[in-house]
Amino acid sequence: MKRALLSLFLILTGFLATFAQIDFGNLEEEQIYRPDSTYNTWSISVGYGPVIYYTDVIDYTLFPSSQLKLGPSVQISKQLGRSWALEGEFIMADMYGQKYNRYFEGDFREASLNVKAYINQLIFNGPLRDRWNIYAKIGLGVNYFRATMREQGTDRLLTMDDIFGGVSGYPTSYSDWDPDDFLVMGYERNGYASADPDLEEIARESGLVVPIGLGVRYRVNKSFDIGVETALHNMVADNMDVDMTGADNDSYMHAALSLTYKFGKKDKRHASWTYKDFNLSYERDRMRDPLAQKLDSLRAELDQLAALNDSAVGDTTYISQDKTIRNELFSASVFFDFDKSEVTARSHRTLAGVARYMTEHPEVVIKIQGYTDDRGSYEYNEKLSERRCLAVKDVLVKDYGVDASRFVTEPKGKVELLSDTRKLAPRGVHLVNRRVDIFQVTK
Repeated sequence: MKRALLSLFLILTGFLATFAQIDFGNLEEEQIYRPDSTYNTWSISVGYGPVIYYTDVIDYTLFPSSQLKLGPSVQISKQLGRSWALEGEFIMADMYGQKYNRYFEGDFREASLNVKAYINQLIFNGPLRDRWNIYAKIGLGVNYFRATMREQGTDRLLTMDDIFGGVSGYPTSYSDWDPDDFLVMGYERNGYASADPDLEEIARESGLVVPIGLGVRYRVNKSFDIGVETALHNMVADNMDVDMTGADNDSYMHAALSLTYKFGKKDKRHASWTYKDFNLSYERDRMRDPLAQKLDSLRAELDQLAALNDSAVGDTTYISQDKTIRNELFSASVFFDFDKSEVTARSHRTLAGVARYMTEHPEVVIKIQGYTDDRGSYEYNEKLSERRCLAVKDVLVKDYGVDASRFVTEPKGKVELLSDTRKLAPRGVHLVNRRVDIFQVTK
């Protein structure tokens, strides 16, 4: 079964690699995982499916031909970033297996704590086609079970003598059992007057179990997923079927169809359905790149020049000639980080100058033109430049009280590059293209 799970993993990974492509340039803001943002991280899944036992007392290799047992499962999961999750799981099911003229039956309860790794997040940096997640999991749990060994046909409880009466010396695993002890776990095994009494329950037998599994989930919407999961649960003991003479420990496989509900705000995504923020890697590279350090210095100088330009415009009201005041038009620019539309703290100084100028000149109408650098698709960059325009307008309206009707926004996307980084490579400057220009509309 371990080989079967490994083969399934390789087949799924290879097949879905061709299904993984997505245009990262067209991702919406909510799809990108940023550590400083909040996402939904809790979910609960309920599943139901077959439980197949691999013990000493079975007459099949992979799948039983009869007496297939089904069991429910419940999983509560806490997402840790995009790629990892911690999961608590509970499973219960009836047990059955037969071989030769005997069979075992019973039931179990299992509780485990598992670590889940989303394979597509680690390899493909996000969900497949924004709809599929593939994960692997491994954990540690405890299985609590009761089981009896009986004779086929009569359903009579079997004793030690029934199985090992002709064997010289009982197997080591049964060294403390008496010849007339019933082959049971979780029940009193001796002291009965008849061969098939009503069994007296005692504490369930317990044993450690290591679940290893694979699963696939399909995102229906922000609240619900559906999925399929298969996990092999490996016992660390050989007593689940009350036959403790085998060479291998007992195990069982649970396969389930599941429905997942993702807790949280309806306007936010679950973290497992977000994509890598490539800007993080970009910023780390900049910290190690001397040229990038120079570009950052240039950005600071540009911001400072823009602020000085604002001050100069304001000062001309008092020191310039009347002719200059009438003919000079106001202009300013603010700059943005890669793939971001948030107004930085540095830019607020510039926008404060814009607000002051508009307050002193209530007749002025301002045009806000947004631009991006040349990375990404035209459609994505047009939306990004629009978000930058609206972010600047929102600051001027909400933080400085300027009338919204005095603004005209015009998103330009990645056209009209101030510094064409392709033609001017390697000396082109992406930074100056990621900006919003603010200027007075000529009447």
